[in-house]
Amino acid sequence: MRAVPLTLSWLATRVWVLLSGFSVIFYPASEFLFSDVRLYDWWAGNIADAHFPINDPMWQYPPLAAVVFLVGYLIAGNTVGFVFLALIADLAIFALLIQRGREQANSIPALIWTIAPLVMGPILLGRFDVFVTLAAVVALLSVGKARRFGVAIAVGTLLKVWPLLLLLATPKGSALKAIMWFLATFTIGSFMLSLWWNESFSFIGGQRSRGLQIESVGALPYQLWNAGPGNVPSAFQFGAIEVVASGTSVVSLVVTLIGLALMGTLFYWRIFGKLNSANPSDIALLAVLISIVSSRVLSPQYMVWVFGLLAVCAFAPQQNFKKITILICISAGIGQIIYPWWYIHFQQGGVIPVAAHTIRIVTLLWATSIAWKNLKDVSRQNPSQIAAHQAS
Repeated sequence: MRAVPLTLSWLATRVWVLLSGFSVIFYPASEFLFSDVRLYDWWAGNIADAHFPINDPMWQYPPLAAVVFLVGYLIAGNTVGFVFLALIADLAIFALLIQRGREQANSIPALIWTIAPLVMGPILLGRFDVFVTLAAVVALLSVGKARRFGVAIAVGTLLKVWPLLLLLATPKGSALKAIMWFLATFTIGSFMLSLWWNESFSFIGGQRSRGLQIESVGALPYQLWNAGPGNVPSAFQFGAIEVVASGTSVVSLVVTLIGLALMGTLFYWRIFGKLNSANPSDIALLAVLISIVSSRVLSPQYMVWVFGLLAVCAFAPQQNFKKITILICISAGIGQIIYPWWYIHFQQGGVIPVAAHTIRIVTLLWATSIAWKNLKDVSRQNPSQIAAHQAS
């Protein structure tokens, strides 16, 4: 698929996103698509008056996010400015993928990003995650350039914590230099932001109080029970609908420990050179998938991260890449149906929404397990196999 048809396709899908998000055309429960942006604008209005959300339990962002919210608010209120900025970030990701695609005669990455909102919904431009994904895409497309790689990861981490995981994708030969650039950028950025905003990292303490969101992997047994013979209450806490039932703290701990064990194994493979022949983007994708499935929260906008990483991975597809992509598309597509279409029914334990959500979780876990097996196979290669792989 050539650049011009791809560009027209990107333009058509984004027009649909904007018209749906602003309720110009019909989309079920469209009033919830850009609902978080109204919260961003409210924060930004207060920040403009030097009132920072230090004690707001819904504030779950590193300090650089405040800059993005404020800039969007200053451009235009009523969500327009923020959505405009999100569209620019979205276009930047598309342009980077198109440019690299021309160099490698591969249009699949740009195509994956183009269809992302069709699969996961117009929420793509109604949440903050597209900005963080841009930083991640810049980093992974610059993986051979230590300075740009490290700086991009630092910027992403100052926007939202998860890009820190991309350090696992650092090539062995440039690891020290990339980490030094990351630390320098992160330290200077944190210092400058702390001068502007005292307690700008106070959100970290609030993370400890978060419970088990009803969409998370750990909450699935509760939702199945809620759809069956039981009655599992939930409540709005820390910006999410969370399960309010006994045992959630234990479930959260178990899921977190499993995630840490998997991440620790990935870290071990990386440190001891067992993944030297692996595609850095594949490492990044697996790390982020592990973080998502072991998180206490599984919001539909997290798929923005996954589609961005998946697009970069498509430049050098791993084994069963098509299967991974299909599974992620199924999971993200069901996520669009559940939120916002069926969300209230899902919260109440509706059989059909919970059944659909179960498929959503299973397909996401399936994709993660395939990506895990691929890197596990790489880690078991002996030195001669690795040398042969690198030579080819």
